[in-house]
Amino acid sequence: MTATPPTTPRVMRVVGWSAMVPESALTLETTLDSLGIGSLERIECVLALEDEFQVELPAAIDLRRLRTVRDVVEVVDRSLTERAAAAPPPHPA
Repeated sequence: MTATPPTTPRVMRVVGWSAMVPESALTLETTLDSLGIGSLERIECVLALEDEFQVELPAAIDLRRLRTVRDVVEVVDRSLTERAAAAPPPHPA
Protein backbone atom coordinates (compact mmCIF):
# COMPACT_ATOMS: atom_id res chain seq x y z
CA MET A 1 0.00 0.00 0.00
CA THR A 2 1.42 3.37 -0.97
CA ALA A 3 1.15 6.49 1.14
CA THR A 4 -1.41 9.08 0.19
CA PRO A 5 0.26 12.24 -1.14
CA PRO A 6 -0.28 15.29 1.08
CA THR A 7 -1.90 17.11 -1.84
CA THR A 8 -4.75 14.59 -2.02
CA PRO A 9 -7.26 16.34 0.29
CA ARG A 10 -6.84 19.64 -1.53
CA VAL A 11 -7.16 17.99 -4.95
CA MET A 12 -10.28 16.16 -3.76
CA ARG A 13 -11.77 19.44 -2.51
CA VAL A 14 -11.22 21.08 -5.93
CA VAL A 15 -12.52 18.06 -7.86
CA GLY A 16 -15.56 17.90 -5.57
CA TRP A 17 -16.20 21.59 -6.14
CA SER A 18 -15.87 21.14 -9.92
CA ALA A 19 -18.28 18.21 -9.87
CA MET A 20 -20.58 19.81 -7.28
CA VAL A 21 -20.36 16.76 -5.03
CA PRO A 22 -19.12 16.55 -1.44
CA GLU A 23 -15.47 15.58 -1.24
CA SER A 24 -16.49 12.88 1.23
CA ALA A 25 -18.10 11.09 -1.73
CA LEU A 26 -14.73 10.86 -3.52
CA THR A 27 -11.99 8.27 -3.42
CA LEU A 28 -8.77 8.11 -5.38
CA GLU A 29 -10.44 5.57 -7.67
CA THR A 30 -13.51 7.71 -8.39
CA THR A 31 -13.71 8.33 -12.13
CA LEU A 32 -14.24 11.82 -13.43
CA ASP A 33 -16.84 10.46 -15.85
CA SER A 34 -18.88 9.03 -12.96
CA LEU A 35 -18.93 12.54 -11.48
CA GLY A 36 -20.25 13.99 -14.73
CA ILE A 37 -17.07 15.98 -15.30
CA GLY A 38 -16.98 16.59 -19.05
CA SER A 39 -14.41 18.45 -21.11
CA LEU A 40 -15.47 21.94 -20.02
CA GLU A 41 -15.53 20.96 -16.36
CA ARG A 42 -12.08 19.38 -16.73
CA ILE A 43 -10.72 22.68 -18.02
CA GLU A 44 -12.36 24.54 -15.12
CA CYS A 45 -10.95 21.95 -12.72
CA VAL A 46 -7.42 22.36 -14.09
CA LEU A 47 -7.69 26.15 -13.75
CA ALA A 48 -8.97 25.79 -10.17
CA LEU A 49 -6.10 23.41 -9.35
CA GLU A 50 -3.58 25.86 -10.76
CA ASP A 51 -5.04 28.56 -8.51
CA GLU A 52 -5.16 26.29 -5.46
CA PHE A 53 -1.55 25.13 -5.78
CA GLN A 54 -0.06 28.19 -7.47
CA VAL A 55 1.41 25.96 -10.14
CA GLU A 56 1.03 25.75 -13.89
CA LEU A 57 -0.07 22.33 -15.02
CA PRO A 58 1.57 21.23 -18.26
CA ALA A 59 -0.11 22.62 -21.38
CA ALA A 60 0.62 19.30 -23.06
CA ILE A 61 -1.61 17.46 -20.60
CA ASP A 62 -4.30 15.49 -22.38
CA LEU A 63 -7.35 16.15 -20.23
CA ARG A 64 -9.07 13.09 -21.71
CA ARG A 65 -6.39 10.89 -20.11
CA LEU A 66 -7.33 12.09 -16.65
CA ARG A 67 -9.73 9.32 -15.74
CA THR A 68 -9.65 9.14 -11.93
CA VAL A 69 -9.04 11.43 -8.99
CA ARG A 70 -5.70 9.60 -8.57
CA ASP A 71 -4.70 10.70 -12.10
CA VAL A 72 -5.40 14.31 -11.13
CA VAL A 73 -3.40 13.99 -7.89
CA GLU A 74 -0.45 12.53 -9.83
CA VAL A 75 -0.44 15.40 -12.37
CA VAL A 76 -0.54 17.99 -9.59
CA ASP A 77 2.23 16.23 -7.64
CA ARG A 78 4.40 15.95 -10.75
CA SER A 79 3.93 19.66 -11.50
CA LEU A 80 4.81 20.63 -7.93
CA THR A 81 7.93 18.44 -8.04
CA GLU A 82 9.02 19.98 -11.35
CA ARG A 83 8.44 23.49 -9.99
CA ALA A 84 10.53 22.72 -6.90
CA ALA A 85 13.34 21.26 -9.02
CA ALA A 86 13.39 24.35 -11.25
CA ALA A 87 13.42 26.84 -8.38
CA PRO A 88 16.74 28.54 -7.72
CA PRO A 89 18.42 27.56 -4.44
CA PRO A 90 17.84 29.99 -1.57
CA HIS A 91 20.56 32.52 -0.87
CA PRO A 92 22.45 32.00 2.39
CA ALA A 93 21.67 34.62 5.02
